[in-house]
Amino acid sequence: MNKEEFVEMMEALPISASFIETIAISQGFLVRKGSISPMDFLYAHCCQSTGGTVSFNDMAAKIDAGTAVSVSRQAIAKKMGKASCTAFLKKILALCITGRIGRKGIDRLRNGGKFKRILVQDSTIIKLPAMLFQLYSGVSNASSSVCNARVQCVYDMLSESFISFDIDPYSINDLTAAPKLELQQGDLILRDRGYLSAGEIERHLLSEADCIFRYKQGMILLDPVTGQRIDLLDHLKRLGQVDITVILNDKAGTKVRIVAFPVSEELASIRRMKAKKENKKTPDTAYLEMLSWSVFITTISGQTAGYDFIYKAYCIRWRIEMVFYAK
Repeated sequence: MNKEEFVEMMEALPISASFIETIAISQGFLVRKGSISPMDFLYAHCCQSTGGTVSFNDMAAKIDAGTAVSVSRQAIAKKMGKASCTAFLKKILALCITGRIGRKGIDRLRNGGKFKRILVQDSTIIKLPAMLFQLYSGVSNASSSVCNARVQCVYDMLSESFISFDIDPYSINDLTAAPKLELQQGDLILRDRGYLSAGEIERHLLSEADCIFRYKQGMILLDPVTGQRIDLLDHLKRLGQVDITVILNDKAGTKVRIVAFPVSEELASIRRMKAKKENKKTPDTAYLEMLSWSVFITTISGQTAGYDFIYKAYCIRWRIEMVFYAK
């Protein structure tokens, strides 16, 4: 991507060069105008980050190639070493997410529920130099070792800002990281199935917070009246979509709400192809049939939020996730 294309992409969000400069000043990143403009710095940083491990030399060379200004690696190192640089980049990323969601989507969430914060938690894996393997772990076999780190991010959709960024060893997966998130009364947490456990749902209930998770295939769901196991696939085949209260198969007998709706046949086919490709064993028939529905587990009552709110909230979470997966 050349600089003109980058500027056009940012303006479409919309984040103009002058606005980026204003943000840089407000975050203390730009104290006085120098040789490196905030837009040039951001362009070089984004380009080099998507290409792999960033070096000060590479960033300086990128700025040199795209502008008439000659920049030293020492100047880049000085800027990157400031805490204000992190604050500047976080603010820009938050604005990119807001632009991707759209102001109308955020306003609908503000007007659609009782929640004080609506937090999206997700993670992504980044490759690090092999010399850091002992600190961050990764994947290793007899012939090679790859050092990876896992970045955990929490974003509040209502305040349009980040709550936290954590860089953990690769071995700290989403399930292990889930209890580290501090819950507050009135929170709504949106997470993928990798964070899902009965204990984590119970923690939300005890904190007077709510959550929405993607359903994890194979979970045992019990009828709250009879205590018998519910055949969710059978319900979906008969009814088309469901919105029911069930009990999880845990010691606490945690009550949750299952909301499921059908997806298009095109999307279902894509899901099945992906499942067959990514699983070492051929998925069973029931699993493949379940991919014709989007199924959510939530603690939100039907009186607080209907199907429409749950669907729209999770769709927005998916748009945010796509920002982190973009390479």
